[in-house]
Amino acid sequence: MKRKTIFSRLSFAALGLFAVATIALDAKAATTCPAGAICRYEEAPGSYSGNGPYTVRSYTLSRLQTPGGATVYYPSNARPPFSGVVFTPPYTGIQSMFAAWGPFFASHGIVMVTMDTNTTLDTVDQRASQQKQVLDALKRENTRSASALYGKLNTARLGAVGWSMGGGATWINSAEYAGLKSAMSLAGHNLTTVDIDSRGGNTRIPTLILNGALDLTYLGGLGQSDGVYNNIRSGVPKVFYEVSSAGHFAWGSPTSANRAVAGIALAFHKTFLDGDTRWVSYIKRPSSDVSKWATASLPQ
Repeated sequence: MKRKTIFSRLSFAALGLFAVATIALDAKAATTCPAGAICRYEEAPGSYSGNGPYTVRSYTLSRLQTPGGATVYYPSNARPPFSGVVFTPPYTGIQSMFAAWGPFFASHGIVMVTMDTNTTLDTVDQRASQQKQVLDALKRENTRSASALYGKLNTARLGAVGWSMGGGATWINSAEYAGLKSAMSLAGHNLTTVDIDSRGGNTRIPTLILNGALDLTYLGGLGQSDGVYNNIRSGVPKVFYEVSSAGHFAWGSPTSANRAVAGIALAFHKTFLDGDTRWVSYIKRPSSDVSKWATASLPQ
């Protein structure tokens, strides 16, 4: 009986120490996670070029739900709520060209929707309108009872991504879509747009602009990305990274331009889309393959 009593006391003591440790960890998490942000602790903030800790699942949205159909990639075993981004394709492009971005973001805890447009020849302005519709469709997934994301989205934390003409669409919506938290363009194009918001002067949200020094095309070259970065007003967080070795078609996956792109893109969205500013120090100039690098108004 005496041995059992001693063992019981030791067990209770161990449980007590475990509880204290758990409370301490929770307290630390509470002090390091900014108020209102989406923070998770399965992976430490860092520069990641590969997939993250979460299992990725996907499902499709039909043309009845979105203009050209879409695929929703989401983390099936991460704790909600989730933020979400919509990726809009380049001229003549379809989802399969950039599908690798979906599992990358979702495996790190961010929902990504890759979309098709009504036709592959749609203009930048048409793509911007359709991107808005898909952002609205993503919001509806939070209230659609048959959705895998029912009740799991933070619909106040949405972002837009686009490649080439899809990048121009993203520049437009960075000024026009209410409540958007982040924008990222890849070899963005605005030379054929009608909407003046594609120029960056009315952008009010954090914007990451990625481009290639070898992109001499009408679709993404000729200083279009530089112009938008320069036009974004003082006080708005912005990043411009021109990759020395990249051309217009280097953006089909997070690492196809180079591995640093993935790490910067993830850290940017963790910081501004999720609001987890523990990641901001990883939005930094790569050690190589840089033609241009500029930042402004990043959190300290």
